[in-house]
Amino acid sequence: MAEQQYQQPSQSSRTTRAMEALARLEAAGEQAANKPSRLRVLSIEGSDPIGGAGTMADMKAFSAQGVFGYAAMTSVLAQNTQGVTSIVNMEPDFLVAQLNAVSDDAVIDAMKIGMLGTPELVDAVKGWLTALETQYQHDAIAKPVVVLDPVMYAKSGDALLTPQAEQALRTIVPMADIITPNVPELAALADAGQPATNIDELETMARLVCERYRVAVYAKGGALALAGSESSTDILAEPSPQDGDVCTTRIEGKTVHTQNVHGTGDTLSSTLAALRPQCDTWEETTRRAKTWMNGAIGAADRLHVGKGHGPVDFTWQHAPTGLRFSADYWNRVRPIRERIHGMRFITSMVDATLSLDDFAFYLHQDDIYLTDYTSLLALASSRADRLDERVFFAQAASGGVDSEVLFHRNWFIKHGFDPAPVSRSEVTAAYIGHEHRVADSGSYARLVAVVMPCFWLYAAMGKEMRDQVRDKHIDVDTHPFGEWIRMYSDPEFTESTLREVQICDRLAAEASIDEYEHMMHAALVSSEHEFRFFEQGLTRPALGF
Repeated sequence: MAEQQYQQPSQSSRTTRAMEALARLEAAGEQAANKPSRLRVLSIEGSDPIGGAGTMADMKAFSAQGVFGYAAMTSVLAQNTQGVTSIVNMEPDFLVAQLNAVSDDAVIDAMKIGMLGTPELVDAVKGWLTALETQYQHDAIAKPVVVLDPVMYAKSGDALLTPQAEQALRTIVPMADIITPNVPELAALADAGQPATNIDELETMARLVCERYRVAVYAKGGALALAGSESSTDILAEPSPQDGDVCTTRIEGKTVHTQNVHGTGDTLSSTLAALRPQCDTWEETTRRAKTWMNGAIGAADRLHVGKGHGPVDFTWQHAPTGLRFSADYWNRVRPIRERIHGMRFITSMVDATLSLDDFAFYLHQDDIYLTDYTSLLALASSRADRLDERVFFAQAASGGVDSEVLFHRNWFIKHGFDPAPVSRSEVTAAYIGHEHRVADSGSYARLVAVVMPCFWLYAAMGKEMRDQVRDKHIDVDTHPFGEWIRMYSDPEFTESTLREVQICDRLAAEASIDEYEHMMHAALVSSEHEFRFFEQGLTRPALGF
């Protein structure tokens, strides 16, 4: 058989994909104006008076991930860090009354379903959920994400349900988007003779359950870690929509040596429900949840709650909002964006009526700005807390900016302008000063946010101007500013923009409320400086700053 040759994607297909990704990002920002500041997530769960599991854990986990929590209790427990002494299950009709009280009055973006102690409670939730999904489809409301924690066995392997209740619980599994069994529960769903004793067995069982129920499975490997493994690895198994196969991903983590893991199963599943509407994929969701859980477990020993297995620390980190930073920014920056897109400097660039002298003034100032901007990108590389981000900013500081500076030189020479450096204007000095004041804070997150508009606003303009030139049947090759338009609508620049925004989103999701607002302020002020930076081509501010 002849060896197959790898074919690079064509430039046109690469451009299309990059532009489509940027368009999706911007659409999410446009929609943010009509979205609530926080997602709304429902807990269907039993209680825990000590506060580490059940409904109480769910509410804390929801708040920690920046979402607003609803709750419908399935049972009331007498429970603490040493065990459960008594359980009173709700009447099914009363559980449905609680659920209807929520769904009749408010929208549910996601839900976590936990302990359902009787077959009747399982049937009650199934009936309510079926009716809710039908109503949402009729009303054109997005189907809520359903995370099911199949509470059947404790970490120790002790049964928590009667055989009849366990059998009933299996019937609700296909209604979930993802289930989160622990090691004994996974073995039960896989009809295995005994629980997994290593990660390979765990993966095999997760694949089997995923294939059997056609539902994503997040198999928690915590019991393996408690048994002595140094690696705390979970398995994500997902049904492939293309061929019906199952894809598995190992979600790695480092074992935290502690006995204070009361309620971790509840907390993990409620965290997934809170995070999934904020993420693009289950893999992204589970990795974020795993990172947050590691921090919460790592801080557990300092809580000193109870005499047994204490709870994790839900407050080790606070999420500022349920919105993505990028969507929040794109919504907040709308007035500045509209001013930029409608300003005469930009519109006259598109129709080629802008004076070459005005454009040359702008390019000379951009030369000065980019020289300084390079140092900020290099600084971001040195502060990056991940290797891939360090590489990204280092490459942006070298190759990316170099291509822009080369374009300036070539344009000056082609159109008869002196490429020699000039003095910076007061507008350029103000923009540079703002960025350096943010950089002086020492915060990597704020530094990434302050340089983001120089990526995103330019990519957005490049895309829009390219479309306008095409619609007006203007030849880009002979257009006096065609190379500028082509450079900022280039797929490589768009892909760099998407990566920069992705880093911003990650850092903002991990930031405190105060840090989040500092990031947002830095980005919005940079955006206002971008408007003034373009405008100076026409206003010609004073030089020599």
